[in-house]
Amino acid sequence: MLRLPLVMRARIFLCITLLYLCHPQLWPQAVTKQFPPPPAATADSRATPPNAQNGASTDAPSDTLPDDPSAASDIPVARVVPPAPTGVPVEIRADTQRAQNNIYTLIGNVVIYHRNYTVQADKIVYNRDTGEVVAEGHLIVDGDVDKEHITATHGELNLEQDTAHFYDVVGTMGVAAGPHNRMVFTSPNPFAMTGREVIKLGTGRYKIIQGTMTSCRLPKPDWRLLSNEINLANGKASARNTTFQLLELPLFFLPYVTHPVNEDTRTSGILLPIVGNSTAKGFILGEEVYFALSRNSDLTLGTEYFSKRGFSPMGQFRYRGFDENFFNVRFHSLFDRGLQPGNIDQGGTDLLVDGRRDWNQHTRTVVDAEYLSSYVYRQAFEENYAVAIDSEVKSQLFGQHTLNGFSQGLRLDRYQSFQNTTTNAEIRILHLPELLLEGQDHYLGNTPLMWGGIASVAGLSRSEPANDMNTATFKAHEVPRVDLYPHLAMPFSADGWTFRPEVAVRDTFYGKSQNPAVLGTVPSLRDASLNRKDFEAGIDLRPPAIERDFTAPWLFRLFGGDMRHTIEPDIQYRYVTGIDNFDSILRFDDTDIASNTNEIMYSVTQRLFLRHLHPHPCKGDEALGPDDMCGGGTVNWLSWQLAQKYFFDTDFGGAVTPGTRNVLATTLDLTGVAFLTGPRNLSPVISRLRLRSSSATDVQWDLDYDPRLGRMTASNVYMEYKKGAYAFTVGDFHLNAPEAPSTPPPATTSTTPITNATSNYNQLRFSASYGASTKPGPSAGTSIGYDFVQDQLQYGAVQATYNWDCCGLSFEMRRYSLGTVRDDTQYLYSFTLAGVGSAGSLRRATRIF
Repeated sequence: MLRLPLVMRARIFLCITLLYLCHPQLWPQAVTKQFPPPPAATADSRATPPNAQNGASTDAPSDTLPDDPSAASDIPVARVVPPAPTGVPVEIRADTQRAQNNIYTLIGNVVIYHRNYTVQADKIVYNRDTGEVVAEGHLIVDGDVDKEHITATHGELNLEQDTAHFYDVVGTMGVAAGPHNRMVFTSPNPFAMTGREVIKLGTGRYKIIQGTMTSCRLPKPDWRLLSNEINLANGKASARNTTFQLLELPLFFLPYVTHPVNEDTRTSGILLPIVGNSTAKGFILGEEVYFALSRNSDLTLGTEYFSKRGFSPMGQFRYRGFDENFFNVRFHSLFDRGLQPGNIDQGGTDLLVDGRRDWNQHTRTVVDAEYLSSYVYRQAFEENYAVAIDSEVKSQLFGQHTLNGFSQGLRLDRYQSFQNTTTNAEIRILHLPELLLEGQDHYLGNTPLMWGGIASVAGLSRSEPANDMNTATFKAHEVPRVDLYPHLAMPFSADGWTFRPEVAVRDTFYGKSQNPAVLGTVPSLRDASLNRKDFEAGIDLRPPAIERDFTAPWLFRLFGGDMRHTIEPDIQYRYVTGIDNFDSILRFDDTDIASNTNEIMYSVTQRLFLRHLHPHPCKGDEALGPDDMCGGGTVNWLSWQLAQKYFFDTDFGGAVTPGTRNVLATTLDLTGVAFLTGPRNLSPVISRLRLRSSSATDVQWDLDYDPRLGRMTASNVYMEYKKGAYAFTVGDFHLNAPEAPSTPPPATTSTTPITNATSNYNQLRFSASYGASTKPGPSAGTSIGYDFVQDQLQYGAVQATYNWDCCGLSFEMRRYSLGTVRDDTQYLYSFTLAGVGSAGSLRRATRIF
């Protein structure tokens, strides 16, 4: 270390001491901007001054200011204010200022910036020591903590204690100063108030004397609540002996009412009543009670009374956790007095539970369950048309842990398929429980081989009725099943060709089995166990894709960019052998329908990629995304796949039963439409078309054509278009499954005749709407469901809505025609108050828009 001599250190100390004593000392002061505001600035300016938080400004002082700020001048000036005892930065602007003993008299275009407050008035007397303000004439107060904006004729404030007393007040909560000093609403429905007097008792606590409150924009609100005294505390306003006024007409007297001050505050209470009418239900009158259980959970309980049927209880619990965690419980039911004539009971209960919990980034639990006590109840009273005609009820609860390409899962599953609406007969399949282990492909050491597989252990049950009777004649309960399915692959490529050869073995053990039965009879259960083994081999061959780019000017004018066309062929060969006991295997899911096969599948996929050369600002639905600019980059504009299978083994190792439709694992890999009614070589040709030219357009068309029958067996078309306030959707779903022979083959005997098994289904769904539920002004929409097989309109609805500034009125008429179960016309309405809620029988989940 370098050491300085003693004499040198003494000289340095002496020089530093002299410099300190002779240099002008700097003391802190609460001075802010000293420049006068621009000529355009007025007393209405409420912008926060620069460096208002630290009480200092980097701007240099102006030499043109008068020496005495209290002298008469037309130029508003800012006065340097000594620091407050608490160190709060303060800035004062006024045409005229006088100060005596830290009491400032300010006249003309007065603006005071104090901590989180901006105070404006024609005249203000300000006590710097206590923070007290006495203001007269055009008083305006803006605060950042409560986001309040208050205008009054005069008032007194204590800026240090957050208290005030205003007179002749008009104000809002939930506003903030935006660019160019414009007031911006921080919530969609801010709390607005008026009052003869408003007393601020502290941060977030107010008392309004002889005032009103509303969520509408002033000065002419669509609705408001009038009361002699309104109290604001803990994020909500409450009042007693209140009059509800709509469009300046008094409608209701409410002994007690609460209203949230901001959008994050929810309060418990009785909701607005439900009123409606239906030809099947009669006059509808209902009420619900809302409970705000916590910040992220709530509960709604209520009931409706149908004059023709009885009481219909309902309820909903909602929970929202961190990230994607949630849990919902919904139920509705009916204690039916009976439909006349005949006193037919169509009551029931429908309970739905869905939720998700992410324990960490690798583990999650999901539940999606439903309990339906009666299928006829769903058809008769479900408001959603798509749900009303669905005869299946699916429930599952599973947990999964995934790490490094390996996953472990536990599933509990319940499946119901109702067969009719008279006896409530159903097919029921249970997985209670099923443990599933899965490994994605991993390299085997340093070799090019990759291994993976699936293993599962399950406890299964199945019950099934016969001849649509309610008594289950086939039951298979508590059947254990163990399935092991490892595979080994060696993918490689050469000169643009991609190859993936693969071999696998499968071993499945069943604790019970079934006795094979002839066509038309129900198999019987036997306690004998069964072991199914097979060997599998196959290869996936993908030639190089063929592509071509198109850059013609007319393409750019029509589509806005360049286009690339690709053709991607694919050939897959698969061989499975060893399954010689297919008829003895119990059926629970797709694991049990594996069969021998020797097949080849060939397909070709065409794609059109569109490259946008000039991005544009996002508009409409595009603006909902994370980016401000849209249209750039390359998108998969159109894709079209054609595929077919050729079967060398026409009867799949004896798994095909002639005279009925057979469903095998290999057919499900191609299409969900059953086409095997006997041995065959060629499968139907499937076509899968998808077009998405923009975020406003979506077209899908799935088509199955059976060359053996010479006709289409399935066609599902869906088209959607959205542009501004207009929205259109069209869906046509047509199923014409292969016909099975009407009589069994001569070699079989049956105690039950086989009927024609043709499935013919053709339904059209259409909806069109203009506007939205929150659009100001008029909106309208319609939705229909037409059955071409029954040649009748099964569902039709028309909705009209008109929204004013902060309230809206909606009417909807619905028509259901579902056979003998439901022939109903409903007249629904909903009256919505912004910031309060909706009253009526038209629920948000079932609206057209």
